[in-house]
Amino acid sequence: MTAPTKRLEWLDLFRGLAVLGMVWTHSANTFLDAKLQATPWYGELGYYHGLIAPAFFWIAGFARAHVTTGKARAAWPTLKRLLLVLLIGYLMQVPWQAPLDAQAWRAACTVNVLHCLAISGMLMLLAERFGRWRNAGAAVLLVFFVGCQTAAENWRTGMLLIDQYFNRSQGSWFALFPWVGFGLAGFLSRRLWDGTFHRGAALTFLLGALLAFAQPYSPWPGGAPEFFLERLGWVMMAAVLVAGVADRIRAATGWLRLAGRESLLLYVVHLMLIHAVPLPRQALQHLIGMTQPLWRVFLIFLALFAASLALGWCNERRKRGQR
Repeated sequence: MTAPTKRLEWLDLFRGLAVLGMVWTHSANTFLDAKLQATPWYGELGYYHGLIAPAFFWIAGFARAHVTTGKARAAWPTLKRLLLVLLIGYLMQVPWQAPLDAQAWRAACTVNVLHCLAISGMLMLLAERFGRWRNAGAAVLLVFFVGCQTAAENWRTGMLLIDQYFNRSQGSWFALFPWVGFGLAGFLSRRLWDGTFHRGAALTFLLGALLAFAQPYSPWPGGAPEFFLERLGWVMMAAVLVAGVADRIRAATGWLRLAGRESLLLYVVHLMLIHAVPLPRQALQHLIGMTQPLWRVFLIFLALFAASLALGWCNERRKRGQR
C-alpha cells in the first residue's frame, strides 16, 4: 500500500492568503466608489490584485505534483473532481432568472477561473500519463499555452462554447492561453523544490526574482510572455516566503489554513453573496454598487469573508463527521 503523502500546510496557508485577497479584490471592484477606482493608486493596486489568480493556478499545480511525486495515482477520482469544478463554473453563470434570454445564455458560456483551473488539472493528468517523462510533457504543454497566446487571439471554430476558451475577445474573464501555464509551472516547480525550507527554496526564490525583475530587459518588453513570466516570478517568491514563515505563525493562522482547505466553497459563497442573493430586494452588487468609501468597502469585505469562512468551517466539520 502506498503511504499517504504528507500535507504541506504552508500550501494551505498560501491558498488561504489568496482567498483573502480574492474576496478583497471582488469587494473593492464591486463596491468602491467609481471615482476612487479611477485614481492612480487604485490602478497600481490592480497590479497586485492581478497576482491572486496566478497564485491559485500555481498552488493547484504544485499540490498535484506533490501528491503524485514518486507514485502513480488513479486518474479517474481526480478527473471526477475536476469535472465537478468545471460544472460549478457553468452553473454559477446560468441565467436562472431569465431562462429565455438568449444574450444571458451567451454570457453563461463565458470562461471563468474555475473552468481554466479544471482544464489545467486535466492537462496535469495528461502529463502524468507520460510516466518518468511527465515533467517533459508538462513543459511542452506550458510552452504551447504560453507561446501561442498571441496566435490564439485569432482562433475561431464557430462554436461559442469552445471559442471562449481561446481568448477573451468574446467576453470571457479568463482563457486557457496563457492561464493554464501557471498551473503547469506550479507542477514543474515541485521538481525544483519539495516545499521545505532549504537550498531548493533559495533557488526557487532566485528564479522567481529573475523572472519578476528581468522582464523590462527581455526580448519581449510589454509582450504576452512578459505578462506570464513576471507574474509567475512574483508567485514563486511569495510561495517561498510563505513556506518560510508558516511554522512560526501557525498558531495565529488556523483560520487562513481553513480558508485554503475550503477555497472552492469560499469562492462560490462570496460571489453568490455579492451577485446572486437578494438582500433585501436585489443582490448587493446592484443594491450598493460602486458608491462606497474605502473604509466601508473594508467592512463589507470583512463581512463577506467571515460569512464565507463560517460556511467553510461548517462544511469541514460535516466532512469530518462522515469519516
